[in-house]
Amino acid sequence: MKLIKQATVYTVNNTNQVLENCDILLEDGKIKNIGTNIPTPEGVEVINAEGYVITPGLIDAHTHVGVWNDANESSHPYTPLMSAVDAINPQDDSFKDARSGGVTTVQTGAGSANAIGGIWSVVKTTGTIVEDMLLRRNSGLKGATGENPKNRYGQVGKRDPYTRMSIANWIRQGFQKAEQALMEGYNELGDLYRQGKEDLAPFIDVLQKKMPLRIHAHRADDIVTAIRIAKEFDINLSIEHCTEGFKVASYIKKSGYPVTVGPFMGQSGKYETRDMNLENPRILNDLGILLAINTDHPVTPIQYLSICAADAVKHGLNEMEALRAITINPAKITGVADRVGSIEQGKDADLVLWTHHPFQTKASVEYTLINGEIVYQKRT
Repeated sequence: MKLIKQATVYTVNNTNQVLENCDILLEDGKIKNIGTNIPTPEGVEVINAEGYVITPGLIDAHTHVGVWNDANESSHPYTPLMSAVDAINPQDDSFKDARSGGVTTVQTGAGSANAIGGIWSVVKTTGTIVEDMLLRRNSGLKGATGENPKNRYGQVGKRDPYTRMSIANWIRQGFQKAEQALMEGYNELGDLYRQGKEDLAPFIDVLQKKMPLRIHAHRADDIVTAIRIAKEFDINLSIEHCTEGFKVASYIKKSGYPVTVGPFMGQSGKYETRDMNLENPRILNDLGILLAINTDHPVTPIQYLSICAADAVKHGLNEMEALRAITINPAKITGVADRVGSIEQGKDADLVLWTHHPFQTKASVEYTLINGEIVYQKRT
């Protein structure tokens, strides 16, 4: 049990409450109470947080934390059965870096080399056994449009896919075959394995809305293609990167799909991101699109997630909306908002104590807590 006392608390709840001189009582890994002058239970560990700012643990909805050395199964452009769980290395330094930057939860998994790359997972950023870190084992089927699959396959020995048309076809074929399997009664994993159709299981889960399709799409036409495919099959979609989203923002809004924007710090790293616009988060948010900001670690190191959000503020995004974009919004997009993303009674005790507001240049992380335990403390 811990009692954190006298902090300025950004709850990031539905009303965006900011509580001054606030105490937070933690018990059994959960937030037990929030308020002022909470009585100190006997034997409780007290953390004096006077002068500090507390936010929910930060969440990055699009990373390759812990998997980068095994992020792309480049033997084939269609690898739906690849699972992040089998690649995550809890000992990877990226988890330590995440904790030092106040990032307590990440969605991680396959990269974007393949039209269909595999299944992503949501994990806490502390632990030694993957199963103990999991918040959501199957959080999305990763797909990719654009230059990445083209350059990995089509530009090397003229292998399929060579064009955007072929990439879209690879994605569609998985869903078309899955629909056929459902029509034939193959909706159990055992049935699929017995018929040699186990690669359709992730597509069936997406069709049945057990998890979304998460499509890497930078260019405006690729974003529209991702939406087109999702609408054809009536599935849930998250648009990943969404670099040119500002060009088709009204169309995205009409689609109803969320976006995870980033990385957008630094220069454009590829031809299809040459029109990168740092006002993109502000433009999308102003239309009411559910928006998360991501680092795409290791493209931008995971510990700089708060700086990415601060950069979006610099380019017009409302400060509270920017904080939501690295806490509750990615929690909603990844399907774990019942556990993390805001400071509310009953939620996981994932908290960050900052020396200043996290968007201030001089702000640093004093403590990071996950499940009520201190997992990072700044050296003095």
